[in-house]
Amino acid sequence: MNKVSTRPWRHKSVRALIRSAGGGDPIDIIRARSKNVVETAKRSGWRGPPFNPLELASLRGIRSRQADGLFSAEAQLTPMEGRQLLLEFNPDRAPARKNYSICHELVHTLFDDCYEMVHQRKSNPQSFDPQQEVEQLCQVGAAEILMPEEDFLADLKQLGLSLSNVPELCQRYEASREAVARRMLTLANETAALVFLSRRLKPSESRGDYLGGFRPQEKLRILYVVQTPDFPAFLPAHKSAPDQSCAYVVSIADNVSQGRECWDVSGFGDWRVEAMGLPVPDPIDPTSACVMALVLPER
Repeated sequence: MNKVSTRPWRHKSVRALIRSAGGGDPIDIIRARSKNVVETAKRSGWRGPPFNPLELASLRGIRSRQADGLFSAEAQLTPMEGRQLLLEFNPDRAPARKNYSICHELVHTLFDDCYEMVHQRKSNPQSFDPQQEVEQLCQVGAAEILMPEEDFLADLKQLGLSLSNVPELCQRYEASREAVARRMLTLANETAALVFLSRRLKPSESRGDYLGGFRPQEKLRILYVVQTPDFPAFLPAHKSAPDQSCAYVVSIADNVSQGRECWDVSGFGDWRVEAMGLPVPDPIDPTSACVMALVLPER
């Protein structure tokens, strides 16, 4: 029996996906369809890691080409006459970013209305739009395609859940640090959270008028969190990492800092924390995470 989703999904493409599957949770539906794509492609000779998403597109009968001036900065999928699809991608992006974007677009083909509409990524993710539901599902499927579970889990069992192993897996799968870390968290079967931080003021400080020209110091603050369902603490957005946290001593190099820390958050114990820098175009951009921290309560 399909698991019923308790979340009210609003986008018509997602609702059509649920109907075509006979009900169930669209996350599970997309994950299962993505896994089926991988299994079918492997039987046809698709090999990896790294797994080349352009080869997968060809196996699925999708024409692809390099292109400039896309409505998306990364890649886009366009319906053509005769129920054909054209995949266009920006060749100037880093390989990891390009691969993930192509996988993301390939997941759009798993929606039943993929020949009828073009999905655009919303430029302002802070405001809700049902289109974000489609993009969320495509992120789930992209991870399944770029880092297939059977292969990635075998590597993870050998290496273990640690940010120290992220660079090796990034190179092996030609994927980004964030994508690899998220995949590790999904498959590791350990209680943990990934915390993504950017350097900024808290909202009340950023709106304030400063007496005598004094401006508070920017700190590493939580931008968003990805955690396992059993993670025992709530890590709120805008909360700052402790001043002595290992998160403050990392760079975009492969080095990982670590230590035992107790953050000023209810339920947060004396836990192991690992931190790694993230390459971003502008490290002082408050909307882009520049540090990724792995919090491990059980160690």
